Amino acid sequence: LYTIKFEQVMACQMVIFTDPGEEIDDEIALWKLNSLAASNVELSKYTINVVTVGGKVNPQQRIDRCEKILGPLEFLRFFTPDDFDGALMRDSVVLLIGPLELSGNSERIISLDFAPKLVVLAGSANASVNWGKTPAAQQNCKSLLDLAQNSVIIDSATLSSQKMTPGFLSELPETLLPRVAALTWRFLLGRAKGPARFVAHLVSPSLGALKGRPASNYVAVDSVYQALPQDNDPSDGALKNITVSDKAREIAESYSSQCLEGFTDFCSEVNVDCDIVITEYSQVMEGLLRLGWYEDSVLISDDPMLQDDLLLSGSCEKFNKFQEGVFKNIGSPLPCYDYTALMKFIEMIK
Repeated sequence: LYTIKFEQVMACQMVIFTDPGEEIDDEIALWKLNSLAASNVELSKYTINVVTVGGKVNPQQRIDRCEKILGPLEFLRFFTPDDFDGALMRDSVVLLIGPLELSGNSERIISLDFAPKLVVLAGSANASVNWGKTPAAQQNCKSLLDLAQNSVIIDSATLSSQKMTPGFLSELPETLLPRVAALTWRFLLGRAKGPARFVAHLVSPSLGALKGRPASNYVAVDSVYQALPQDNDPSDGALKNITVSDKAREIAESYSSQCLEGFTDFCSEVNVDCDIVITEYSQVMEGLLRLGWYEDSVLISDDPMLQDDLLLSGSCEKFNKFQEGVFKNIGSPLPCYDYTALMKFIEMIK
C-alpha cells in the first residue's frame, strides 16, 4: 500500500485502469509507460497510478503477475480498487485499458466530487472488451465517460494499427517474448466463446466490416498462412480463396452453433447471411488444418491446452516448433491494442 501525501493529491494525477493477466498487451503497455516516465519530461509532472480491475483474475493477482513478469516498475504505483483513493480521480487524466470491474467500489471511485479532466476509452463503445461485458462494468464505463470534463473513445479498428513485428518485439524485455509467443499461439488457434454480438466478428470480415470492428482472428491466421509456403495451394496463400474441406466446414458449424450465443439471431439482426459467416469461419479452420495446428474440433481460448502455464512449460511440441520457427522469423500478427492506446493517450495529454 502507498501512503498518499497532501503533495501527491495536489500533483497532476494519471490513472490507468488495466487488466494484466488477460492478454500480454497490458503488460507491454505498462512496461512502456514506466520506460517513458523515466525519460519523458511531459510525463514527469504526473503521479502515475495503476488500478488493476477485477473480472476473471483477482486484482491483487494482477499486480503480482506484473511484478513477476516485469520486475519493479519504479515510476508506477499499483492499487487494487479496494486500496485506491477515489480523490485521486479529481482533475486527473484517465486511460481505460481494462473493463471497470471495480469490486463494489464504483460509487467511491466514480463520483461527481472527483470528476476527471480527461477519460480515454481504448476500444469501441458498446462493443469492446474494455467497455465491459457485465452490466456493472458497462455502466461504470458510461458513467465515467459522462462524468469527465473531456472524454475520448478510440475505436477498436484504430487500435489495431500497431502489429507485433520482429522490429517491435526486439525492443521488448526478453521476459515478455515467450508470453507474446504464447498469446499469439492462443490468438491463432483459440476461438472466443460467448454472446455472438460481442465476439462473432473476430473470425468474420463480413461482420467486422459492419461497425468498423476488425476481424482480428481472421486477419491473424490469414497473415501467418500467407507468410508460410503452402505446397499445392492454388489460393496464393489468401484464406478468402482457399478450398474449404468438409472437416473445416464441420468445425466451423460446430463453433457457430455451440459456442456463439444467439448466433443466428444476431446475423439476422445485422442482415448478414449466416452461411457467408460460416464460410469465413471455415476458411480459418481450413488454414489451421493445413498448417497442422488443428485436428478434429475447435479450440476455445480458455482451453487448458492454450494456457501460458502449459505452453511455457515446454511440453507442447507444436507450440515449441511455432515459437522457434514462425514466431522468430515473422513475429506476431497480433495488434498491440493497449500499447497503441497508451501512445495516443500520451499524445493527447502533452
